[in-house]
Amino acid sequence: MRKLALVLALLPFAACSNLVNWEGQGAGLTREQKQRGIKDVAALANKYETETFFRNVRRRSDGRNNAFGRDLMAISDFIDRHFWNYNPNDPYVNYPSNTTKLEHIGRFGLMTASSMPLVDEVVNR
Repeated sequence: MRKLALVLALLPFAACSNLVNWEGQGAGLTREQKQRGIKDVAALANKYETETFFRNVRRRSDGRNNAFGRDLMAISDFIDRHFWNYNPNDPYVNYPSNTTKLEHIGRFGLMTASSMPLVDEVVNR
């Protein structure tokens, strides 16, 4: 009796077996469909899974990089605040300047190079 009930329950699925393999939706695409650029379901599913995987990898990597950068900024902010008594929001410290970054780097390099003992010896001879 149970077998009969099981067969009667599964009979509608057997009658609708054409739903399992819809024409044009399986791996067997017609030549016309391939020429029009239609991809089969397996190829589309593989492409979606690949894109999802790499999107998640990029998201996790970005999260780690952002956390690392935030930690480095917190360390430099702590040193600025507690050792150098520097506040980036203080308008008296960060007044507008017309000098460019290249000019700042050049001045720093000139001051550093001119304070070396070898340069001092050459200049004072």
